[in-house]
Amino acid sequence: MQIDVSSLTFPKKSHRKVITFPNESTLLSEFLGIVIGDGGINNGWQVVISLNALKDASYAEYVSQVIKKLFNLTPAIRKRPNQNTLVVVATSTSLVDFLISKGAVRGNKIAQQITAPQWIKNNSEYKKFFVRGLVDTDGCLFIHTHMVNKVIYNNLGLCFTSFSEKLIYSVAEIFSEFEIRAHIVKKQNIFLYSAKSVEKYLDIFGSSNQRLLQKYYLWRDARAA
Repeated sequence: MQIDVSSLTFPKKSHRKVITFPNESTLLSEFLGIVIGDGGINNGWQVVISLNALKDASYAEYVSQVIKKLFNLTPAIRKRPNQNTLVVVATSTSLVDFLISKGAVRGNKIAQQITAPQWIKNNSEYKKFFVRGLVDTDGCLFIHTHMVNKVIYNNLGLCFTSFSEKLIYSVAEIFSEFEIRAHIVKKQNIFLYSAKSVEKYLDIFGSSNQRLLQKYYLWRDARAA
């Protein structure tokens, strides 16, 4: 893919890293979901993806491999001192310019009410992988307990959180397109309350994050016992 250098932030910089500019694909869609979910672009040369240091360690390695595959760029993975935060840091002005051209934003994502870019909305497969990236970073599976006729039931649920109202409604619309019933709470959370909906989500959208998959396996194996 070619980028018009006249549109770049620093077109005449000679020290730009040489990276690959990938075509639109399911993997690029997933990565953009990751960036819009737990990523941040706060300057002109760096993309930082912040993850849970304990629960998302293997997922950080996955994200690193995605960056290498898409852009031929090796990011750094660091733990922030005195924090339970692992950051995947990709340093490249060209990468920042490219991601912004594909729908990411520099600065405060919430203030700018970021949402799914049109090129993703136009393709059913891209939408699935974009949502996967979002939920793998800003979502979780949970087991909730309720009692019916004095019998305790452990059910499986899913929650996706974003403070961008536009993104919340965009994701809910995508769920609806795939006939998954989503509940919007306070315009910042999407819940799937039934195990059937969660299993349908995993079947259609999938997950690249073992944190989510292990929670599902825990619930499934407990039911089978």
